Parts: sequence; C-alpha cells; structure tokens
Amino acid sequence: MNKLVIVGALILLIAIASLIYVMPHYRANQTSTSSKPVQSSSTTSGTFLYNVTSVPMYKFVKVSNQDYAPQGKVEVIEQSWVGCPVGATASWAIYGALSHFGKFSYYNHTSDPYDKVASNIPGLIFLNFTPNSTILFKVVYIYNEYLNASATLKNNTYVSGTPIPTDELVSNGEEILNQSLPRDIASLFVKYETEIPVQGYQNASAYIVKPPHLNFGLIVTGPNGTWVMTTPMMNPTYLQGMTVNGVWEQLNNGGGNLTEIVNAANYLEKVISMASSSSAPEVSCF
Repeated sequence: MNKLVIVGALILLIAIASLIYVMPHYRANQTSTSSKPVQSSSTTSGTFLYNVTSVPMYKFVKVSNQDYAPQGKVEVIEQSWVGCPVGATASWAIYGALSHFGKFSYYNHTSDPYDKVASNIPGLIFLNFTPNSTILFKVVYIYNEYLNASATLKNNTYVSGTPIPTDELVSNGEEILNQSLPRDIASLFVKYETEIPVQGYQNASAYIVKPPHLNFGLIVTGPNGTWVMTTPMMNPTYLQGMTVNGVWEQLNNGGGNLTEIVNAANYLEKVISMASSSSAPEVSCF
C-alpha cells in the first residue's frame, strides 16, 4: 500500500513539475499573439486597401498603398470616351499637368453634339505620350463619339467600331477595359465606377448618367500608393460655348480666365507628387 502511495506521489510531483514548465511558455505565447496587430479585413496579400465607401465629387481618393506603376515611376491612367464632355473638359487639365513631364500627341476635338447636359465641349483627344521624366501617361477611350459603339483608332483619329446596344454599355465598357489595361488597373476603374457610390447620390458614377455607361476616370499610382477619381474634375459645362481655339488662346496666356482648368491641373500635379517616392517638382501649369 505504501508503495502505491509513493508511486502516486511521484506521478503527482511529475505532473506539477510539467505544469510549472509548460504554463509560462503558454502564457508567453498568448502574450506574443495578442500583442500583434490584428490584420484588417481590407488587407490582402500584404496590400492595404482603404475602406472607401463613397467617392467625393471633383476629388481624388486614396484607395490603396499598392504601387501598380513600373518600378520608380508614377503612372497616370485616364479612361474616357471620344464624345465625353467630362473627358473633354478634363483633357485641358491633364495636358496642363503632364505636358511638363513629356510630350503629347493629340488632336483638337469637341464632344458629343447631342449630349443633353453638355454638348460640343472643346477638348483634346490624346493619341500618345512620350515621357521625359519618371511620369507616365496612358489613356483608353472605350466608346465612340455618340455613345453607341466602341472606339477604333484609324489614321490617328478615333472612329466608330463595333456597335453597342444602349443596355450593354456598362458591360461592354468593362470588357474593353479588361482588354486594354492590366487587370489590377481595369478592376479599379470598374469597381469605383460601378460599385462605389458618389457622395450625394445613391449610385456609382456609371449609373448617375443616362444611359448608364462608364463615363470618366483617372488613376494615379506610384511608390506611395494609388489614387482614383471617377467623377468630373470640374463641371463639364464650364467650357460650354467656347471653341478649341478660344481655350488655347486663354491657356497660352498663362491660363487667362480659365481658373478652374488651371486649378484642376495644379491639383492633378499635387496628386502625382503624393504618389511619388520623392516629391515631384511642382511646376506652374500652363
């Protein structure tokens, strides 16, 4: 009987010793785990995606810390359509901000003459951009002049391509973007134009216009992250009644009376600086 007591006592002592050894390590592991930051549900593969629930009118919003540009570069990507009055107005600001960082090839143009909100808006249709710095630019025009077909470049002019039914403008536009841009960039345009509502509206930008379509967007991406704008840079009626030559005359005179264009160009240049790993030199647009 005494032997059984002795054996039982030894087993109890061994169990107590094991607990004394194990418990500090268990507690240490508990402390270490709880001290680590909890990953946000918006963090994917080390890329922090900001929880953007709406987009402001006339402004960029930072959507991610991911850099989608080539290493050491900042890239500006525009999505528009040939007859877009929003794109026509924005084209002057884009030119003003980027013409210091490279050379554009383009042609003068006026937007859709049948648009019910802003018709015959003077603008530029960009064909190419040859950079002289670390700033890159790309543009995709997804619809034609009259919003009833795709856009096809022929002899340095965009003409109508494949007809698109009115109720398929959004889906066809998404397909064109996916064919024209890297998947990550195309998906950002699609998400922020079709899923994220514009502040003050119930819907995303593609659905606050009639007929619904991918309207206009800008993405600026670089070492410090990615910014998106899917609303106008300014009211598209701002240049209503002006001619292309009239706009050029003003802008060649330091901006003239077109303060909204100059301000939008300066704003775009500042976003480019924010996206850069080292601030891009601020310049006097126009």
